[in-house]
Amino acid sequence: MRGRVKARLKFSGNQIVRITFVTPSLACGGAERCVTLLACGLLDRAHDVSVITLYGKDHDFFKLHTGVNRLALGIEGDSATVIHGFANNLRRLRILREAIKSTRPDVIVSHIHSTNVMAILAAGRVPVIVVEHNDPGMKSAGRIWDTLRRRTYPRARKLVSVSQGVNDQFSWLPQKQRIVIHNPVEVMDHRVSEQSAGDSAQRHWIAAMGRLTVQKGFDLLLSAFAKIARQHPDWGLMIIGAGELRGELEELTSRLSLSSQVTFAGLLADPGPALRSSKLFVMASRYEGFPYAALEALASGLPVIYTDCPSGPREIIRDGVDGLLVPNGDVTALAEAMDRLMSDSGERERMATRAPEVLERFSSERVLAQWEELLRNARP
Repeated sequence: MRGRVKARLKFSGNQIVRITFVTPSLACGGAERCVTLLACGLLDRAHDVSVITLYGKDHDFFKLHTGVNRLALGIEGDSATVIHGFANNLRRLRILREAIKSTRPDVIVSHIHSTNVMAILAAGRVPVIVVEHNDPGMKSAGRIWDTLRRRTYPRARKLVSVSQGVNDQFSWLPQKQRIVIHNPVEVMDHRVSEQSAGDSAQRHWIAAMGRLTVQKGFDLLLSAFAKIARQHPDWGLMIIGAGELRGELEELTSRLSLSSQVTFAGLLADPGPALRSSKLFVMASRYEGFPYAALEALASGLPVIYTDCPSGPREIIRDGVDGLLVPNGDVTALAEAMDRLMSDSGERERMATRAPEVLERFSSERVLAQWEELLRNARP
C-alpha cells in the first residue's frame, strides 16, 4: 500500500517514473542486492516500482518492500536452452514481454548480460537501461551471449557500469551511451533466512565473504593464511558464503593443516554481527565488478585487505587509509599484508576509524539521486 499511495504523488516537484527492473533472481549476490536497494530506495522516493525475476520466488535470498510490485516468472534456463531451443526462446520472450507490458513502465532497468539481451528484445518501444556488474574482459559470457550483447546493446538507452573498470570494457559503445554509477551501500535488513555463523571461539577473527567460486580466490586466501597462521595461533579465518567450491576449499583447508583456525560460516542473512566481531577483512578475488563484500566490511568498521584485481577494489579501498591493496594473485604479498595488520593493532584501529566513511562515499542517497536523474532523462 505504501508504494501505491506514494506512486500517485510527486517527489521534489518532479513527476514520478514507472520503473520495471528485470533481473534473473533475488538470490544471494551483489547484483541482486543492488536491485533490492534500488527498488526499495526508488519506492521510498515515490516512484512506481516493479521487479520481474526470471526465476521463481523459491530462489529468493533478498526480499522487497511490500509496495514493490513483484512478478516471479519461473522461466529460467541456461544459455544453450535459450539460444538453441528456438521454441523455448520465443516462449520465454513472449512471457517476459507480457510481464513487462503488464507493469506499464516508463523505463526498464535490466541487470546481468543474458537478461539484458532478453529485456531489450522484449521491451518493444519502452526504453531500456542495462546494467553490467562484472568485468567482461576477465570472463566471457560465451560466444553466443557476447555476440548478442554486441548486437543488442546499441539499442539500449544507456549502459550503466558499476565501476570504471567495467565501463572501460565497453569502449565499443559511444561514450554518450555509457555511464558509471557505483553500487549503493547501507545496512541491509531485507533478507530472508539466517544461518549460524558457527562457534566464534575466543580468538581474533579475519573475515572473508563472497560466493565460493574461482572468481573470489578463496584458494589464494587460504594459501596466504597458511604462510602466517602458525605465527598467529590466536587468530582465525571465518569464510562467509556458499558456492560450488565449498567441498574443494574444505579439502584445501585440511591439506594446509588449517582446520583448527578456519571456519566456513555458510550464508548469513545478516553478516553484520560476524563482521563486527572481527578485526580484519580480507579478499583475494581474481576479478570483480564493484564488490559489495568490501563495501559492507568497511561499513562495519573493518580495515580491508583486497587484491588489486580488475575491477572495483581500487575504486573502493583507499590504500593506506582504510585498507591495503596487494598485487592481484600474489599469495606472498597477501600473506605479508595480513601479517602486517594482524601484528599491529594501532594500524588496524587507525584504518578502522576511517572505514565507515564508505557510507558517505557511496551513500544510497547519492546513488539514488544519480539514478533518478538518469531515469527521468530516459523517459520517452
